[in-house]
Amino acid sequence: MAAKRMDLNKRTFLVLSGTSNPLGQSLALEFCKRLGTGSLALILDEDDQKLMKVKDLLRNELKSKTVTIKTGQLDENHSNGYLLMNQILEEAKDMRFERSIVLHNEGETATEVLLEPQTSQEWQLYVRKQLYGPVALSQKWLQSKYLENVEKLAVNVTSSLLVRPLIYGGLLCSCKRARDMYFRAMAAEESRSGVSVLSFSPGLMAEHQTQCDVNGNEIRVEDVVASKKLLQLPRIQPVQATLKLLNILEEISFVSGHDVDYYDTFVL
Repeated sequence: MAAKRMDLNKRTFLVLSGTSNPLGQSLALEFCKRLGTGSLALILDEDDQKLMKVKDLLRNELKSKTVTIKTGQLDENHSNGYLLMNQILEEAKDMRFERSIVLHNEGETATEVLLEPQTSQEWQLYVRKQLYGPVALSQKWLQSKYLENVEKLAVNVTSSLLVRPLIYGGLLCSCKRARDMYFRAMAAEESRSGVSVLSFSPGLMAEHQTQCDVNGNEIRVEDVVASKKLLQLPRIQPVQATLKLLNILEEISFVSGHDVDYYDTFVL
């Protein structure tokens, strides 16, 4: 597949899931800044209060009326994302988009969850959020009658854990690996339909938090990341990761279906 670049200044339907961490908020703001006049952004998250915070941030920072902002609250399983998307597209059925972007961020799981779920019920919920939710949303996005013949870009915000093990994190790493293969398959299957796919690892975030296990023991990122080399790399701020992703899309170029890690190059 040939390398490609994206002009993001087009009339776009954007779906962004996972804004409950600082990276998600930065992604929402910087992507919306670049979209063309007449664009529509749907921001999804489980936390209603943080959704309102992001909506207020976008309204304050986006000085023009270029982008219409809609929000939708995900359920506990994150299984209703495609329903929320269909509802918004139905309401906007007379709008004509030049491109659609679906951007899957992990929200709190990316920075505040360092340990495996403890019970089988928690395991099932975790897999539904991490795997079923984004896959179901992506499938409906691909098949939507309102987005027929519209150029599409899917971005899977992931981490190097899909190839590097995390101590106490076998389920997390497995879900990331499965997601990675789903998006690789999407790139291969949909390449003739104007669909591009990128999996982006934003690096070890400065916001990764220490937490306690069920016995009250403190667990730090340093305790669970098996790679000493990775721990020696600089921690990344959300805006750095966001600008790097945008730079890859707009300037550096990418190959659809491939994984790109922030640490692959420090060019911004």
